[in-house]
Amino acid sequence: MFANEWIADRIVLPDRVAAAARVAATDGRIVAPGHAATEPNAERLRGTLLPGFVDLQVNGAGGRSVDEGTPEALDHIANAVFAGGAVAFLPTLITAPWSRLLERIDAIGRWIEQRESTDSAAGAEPLGLHLEGPFLSAAGAHDDDLFVDPTSERIEQLLAVARGRLRLVTLSNARPGAAAAVRQLTAAGVVCAIGHCESPDGFTSCVDAGARAVTHLFNAMGPLHHRDPGVATLALDDERLSCALIVDGVHVDPTMVRHAFRILGPDRTMLVTDAVAAAGMPDGDYALSGMPVRATGGVVRDAAGRLAGSALTMARAARNFLDIVPTAGPWALSRIASANPAALVGADHLGAIDAGKRAAFTLLGDDGSVTAIKA
Repeated sequence: MFANEWIADRIVLPDRVAAAARVAATDGRIVAPGHAATEPNAERLRGTLLPGFVDLQVNGAGGRSVDEGTPEALDHIANAVFAGGAVAFLPTLITAPWSRLLERIDAIGRWIEQRESTDSAAGAEPLGLHLEGPFLSAAGAHDDDLFVDPTSERIEQLLAVARGRLRLVTLSNARPGAAAAVRQLTAAGVVCAIGHCESPDGFTSCVDAGARAVTHLFNAMGPLHHRDPGVATLALDDERLSCALIVDGVHVDPTMVRHAFRILGPDRTMLVTDAVAAAGMPDGDYALSGMPVRATGGVVRDAAGRLAGSALTMARAARNFLDIVPTAGPWALSRIASANPAALVGADHLGAIDAGKRAAFTLLGDDGSVTAIKA
């Protein structure tokens, strides 16, 4: 007898979509993926079962912010992320005063460490920390007075205080020392992404040094121009890079989402939410790294009217993507919302419905619902 068994109308496996198939798990791990649906005691799922979604950029959710740094706030966010359709995520910190940022990194690292030691199953799994700033050069909603260069000493401080929980760092390719910082972080097992930069200076050097991704493609990257390739154009053109998109219909126009996906395909595209505390919540006033923001019509802006994260969940992002790119289908969605982000940050236990992987799924219900499921 298996501890858990599910039968779904369709199951997205690594190489195909299986109809009326069964997946079983023992001790939270998949042991029998894609078998014929003959077990009468299995839980019946109406819809398409995909590997669980992984969100690499979560500043907050459910009314709470990652920068609060308390176990209670972070547990609440993990539960809200799971309710929003994702089984795993990277809690994300944006630019802040250096000393305060180190304190927040320490607090989040300790929280992740505590969850790992107790094997907590509640909510979405934190895979590590994403640091988006202060090594940036284009502000967006960040405070550019707090931007600093990624010196070797600062990188060493980050690595020490994070105690192995720093998983992804977004930095500007144009900051002095960016390529050296990419090499230093990569050598320490930290994935580097290019973002918040309007100048192409140093772009290729950072990719050559090991940068593997681009944070929220098109946003805080300057305009596209046919005679002056900027950061977004270079990112689309460089096949070594995966590119994350915020698909809320506001951060990136649907037409541009389609163009990007035609270039990137299912192997280089990733969905992220860039969610703030407003995610999964009604319109109203919230905070992002202590900065007041307001959600109106599901769109989050700061006092100056600039986009300041989003109110997206992965459930909504997935449905938006399928509406915008209807030819993509569930197999492509499984790549861009699960397999690619999991692979980028080395979460080998996620990303596919396959033997030995974590029994963590996202169900696209035939009724339009998107539900996270795990053993």
